[in-house]
Amino acid sequence: MVKLKSRPLIAGSRIGIIAPASPVKDSREYQAHVEYLVSSGYQVILGKTAIPGRGFLAGDDRTRQLDLESMWQDDSIAAVWCLRGGYGCLRLLSRLNYRFFEKKPKILMGFSDITALELAFWARMKLVTFHGPVLTTFASDFTRQSALKMLSGMQGDEALKWPGRKQQRLIVIRGGKAEGPLLGGNLTTIAAMAGTGYLPDFSGCVLFIEEVQEAAYRVDRLLTQLIYCGVMDGLRGIVIGKSIPIPGETEADLVAVFRERLEGLGCPVAYGFPIGHLEDQWTLPQGLTVSVDMDEGILYLKESPFISADS
Repeated sequence: MVKLKSRPLIAGSRIGIIAPASPVKDSREYQAHVEYLVSSGYQVILGKTAIPGRGFLAGDDRTRQLDLESMWQDDSIAAVWCLRGGYGCLRLLSRLNYRFFEKKPKILMGFSDITALELAFWARMKLVTFHGPVLTTFASDFTRQSALKMLSGMQGDEALKWPGRKQQRLIVIRGGKAEGPLLGGNLTTIAAMAGTGYLPDFSGCVLFIEEVQEAAYRVDRLLTQLIYCGVMDGLRGIVIGKSIPIPGETEADLVAVFRERLEGLGCPVAYGFPIGHLEDQWTLPQGLTVSVDMDEGILYLKESPFISADS
């Protein structure tokens, strides 16, 4: 499989900031994080959709599409970093000319609703994108260091570090090791993409999923839909991010659903990884070959997410 890779961030790289989904309500939600990127040696360019707004979309579909395309067209921009998730990326998928993006591979960064763009880019052109903090969640030292280490190409083949002791957080549903291309993202968004033609084939892959504040029955329904659609067929492993339950339920309620629906798939599964809507979260490269030990919570890259410097 030929994977489309971009170049890593270097000192002075320009980072474009856009909101392809929901808007921020106040620039103070991200101003300190912009300043951190600048202090780290990068240049930050704000897109038109970075303007605070109301409602559930950061502009109409065309406005958000053009903001994404203009950042991608600009050869001086090394990375497109999304401000927040929410909802809206699904509406852009049929509007995009994927050959346009394929000609200029670069970093795309975000999580939650940004899952839709990441998986569509993989399905249509095998572009390695990055599932990590949106700029409004780029706050903790662990999250910042993990993200910039990955995006600068410095992660290497060492295991991804955990925030604290992983043994206290990992819940093994079905033990074992798994290796294959890593693909996934937000569970609700993946389910919404089923049947659209923009969801990649996950067979032979290590699937990762993340969710937040969804009732246990809704998580069950989402997983059941994906099982019925065949999305879960042929997986080599499932990595589940730690999730915050809704009021009145516990994390154990969610784990029970994951165990009941996924244990019988026959592949290694574990819950509690630092992925998704957490203060401390990993940045994961979509489509990159990884190796995972579910019993120990060890995940490491088997290849670089970027092209070599002399390519």
